[in-house]
Amino acid sequence: MNTRDIEYYVQIVKQKNFTKVAKYFQVSQPTITYALKRLEKELDAVLITRDRSHHELVITPAGKQLFIHAQSILQEIKMAKAEITQLQKKKLRFGMPPIIGNEYFPKLSSYFIKSQLMDQIEITDGGSRDLYGMIHQGRIDLAILGSTQPIIDQKLEIELLLDKRFMIVVAPTHPFADRQTISFSDLIAEQFVLLNEHYVHPAAFKKLAKQAHIEPKVVYQSNDLAILKSMIRENIGIGFLTEIAIHPEDHLVSIPLSDQLQPHFLISLAKRTQQIPTPLQENVVEVIQQFMKTQKKNKS
Repeated sequence: MNTRDIEYYVQIVKQKNFTKVAKYFQVSQPTITYALKRLEKELDAVLITRDRSHHELVITPAGKQLFIHAQSILQEIKMAKAEITQLQKKKLRFGMPPIIGNEYFPKLSSYFIKSQLMDQIEITDGGSRDLYGMIHQGRIDLAILGSTQPIIDQKLEIELLLDKRFMIVVAPTHPFADRQTISFSDLIAEQFVLLNEHYVHPAAFKKLAKQAHIEPKVVYQSNDLAILKSMIRENIGIGFLTEIAIHPEDHLVSIPLSDQLQPHFLISLAKRTQQIPTPLQENVVEVIQQFMKTQKKNKS
């Protein structure tokens, strides 16, 4: 089965027009037609028919089945090319969300420097949701991800590193600032400023709101943590952040939730299952594991 024929076929299904597909690949229309015929002959099945009354192409059940597999085949080939290319390089593409990076990377980097790995690592910054997609696409090799529940993905090898809490964050002048703990249902009248959907925080926030049977008012969402902290200090709204996002120099108050059932901020190390680890990747993973063990000891 010709890879190029599969590429042509996927576009035929998407565009349902031979002329457009030929233009897309800058080839002649007969080239596209012959590619389809080759596939149909090889599979001994009709993949596409013409509805002449409506002047359109109709994808048969066999054609739909092939389309599902064809997309996976092309993605696997693309991934294989990216991983083979990366094997030739002496750099590791490492993804880390800003919140986790701000808390841990300054300390982690000293471990990398001691192990003479720092100059071989390319750091990619992004929200956990974005990095999750990037590691799937082969754009990064390794990532530390935040999540609200254990990540289960057959294409990824996941190692849970740390388990942290979510907190309600307020200005020192806020009426709740003296509270030792707070229930999410007590926040029904509050305005919130939140991180946006690039992060995992909104999922945890929605889960708590659903459990408490309330609809909190969200007045602003952003991927800029510094802006959110400034807005919280100005009492524009209260925040909902993992405990590692708040530091003494922020001059903010973090209040633990008292809810019996509440999501946690899980920090995990992710790598692709089918990717053959290089010595560099193995060394980086070992350093990260050593570092995280010290963090657990410090906590205890």
